[in-house]
Amino acid sequence: MLRVLSSSCRNFSLRAESPLPPRFPDLTRLQHTAAGPEEADSTPHGPLQGIKVLDLGQVVAGNFCGAALAYFGADVIKVEPPGAGDALRSLRTADTSGTSLWWRSYGRNRRCITVDMRQDEGRQIIKQLANKVDVLIENFRPGVMEKWKLGPEDLKPDLVFARISGYGQTGPKAQLAGYASVCEAYGGFRHLNGFADRPPVRPNMSLGDTLAGLHAAFGIVMALLHRQRHDNKAPGQVVDAAISESMFNMMEGCIPEYAYTGHDRPPSGSTISGVVPSATLQSNDGKYVIIGGNGDSVYSRLMAAVGRPDMSSANPLYATNTHRCQRADEIYKVIGDWVASHTHEEVLAAMAEARVPSGQTVNFEIPAVCKAKVPF
Repeated sequence: MLRVLSSSCRNFSLRAESPLPPRFPDLTRLQHTAAGPEEADSTPHGPLQGIKVLDLGQVVAGNFCGAALAYFGADVIKVEPPGAGDALRSLRTADTSGTSLWWRSYGRNRRCITVDMRQDEGRQIIKQLANKVDVLIENFRPGVMEKWKLGPEDLKPDLVFARISGYGQTGPKAQLAGYASVCEAYGGFRHLNGFADRPPVRPNMSLGDTLAGLHAAFGIVMALLHRQRHDNKAPGQVVDAAISESMFNMMEGCIPEYAYTGHDRPPSGSTISGVVPSATLQSNDGKYVIIGGNGDSVYSRLMAAVGRPDMSSANPLYATNTHRCQRADEIYKVIGDWVASHTHEEVLAAMAEARVPSGQTVNFEIPAVCKAKVPF
């Protein structure tokens, strides 16, 4: 049996033998802002308008992928297990209804139903739904969908089948559990993040999951574009997005640097190695500011603003980024001492006047974030 999960939707049930309604008209679309109790215009808008997606994704990576497609107009049907629903609904801080605020972010724009995929009847419902949509998203352990006879070979041939996992669908690590915490390390990110004399640092967010969801969404759009360019007659494609590979894709020039020079780029704390100056610095009122002055002309304006025009790029000792990297400690001390003698507002004002990129590190208490109306 299939049931609507959101309290705002009209009750609707569907047995496996029931005919499927076109575009699922009995399920109410949720507003972009909340994935909560409000009802909204059920007509999607955006470049993906008319694309139907069956979202079997779970927790972070799958949910972000489905949400990203829905942002741009896709009609996304989110399938959740019966009972508590998707695990993301109960993670971290909850609102007064007991629903996770994280879910409010990643659960937006979709129409939510529950199906027990552990039962034959539930799997038959999924198969019927899959044969009525353009895209299917899943992030079960590799092989589970095939075990349930719901793999790419079991469904209609023109379906875009997006799969998200820790290490991909094939290879020696495919069957290993693949949370973002582990896959960020395997993809190289944790090696780079932090300080050289301390253990690797994890940012307080599931970056790997979100990046994998983003890569999956990008792959889906590419597959849909391919189909469109072949007059909608091209066969469907499998999009294989791995958390570890999504992180690896962000590693810039680290691999060719090592292959060519043998240099293993280390973590660099609050700076970035090979680019000077670019750093996080503390002002005398305890605030942290970011200053990026690595272009030659920008660097010269920065040094003039901190009272050291003699250290501009006109000086051969600081003429290029290569020269400045060789004198990084000296440059950072001069800039750091100057920042430490001013308030963050004075620093930012001086940088703005000198046209040097800068900004304050902000938390989530800033008015633009926290004082906005919360629609639930």
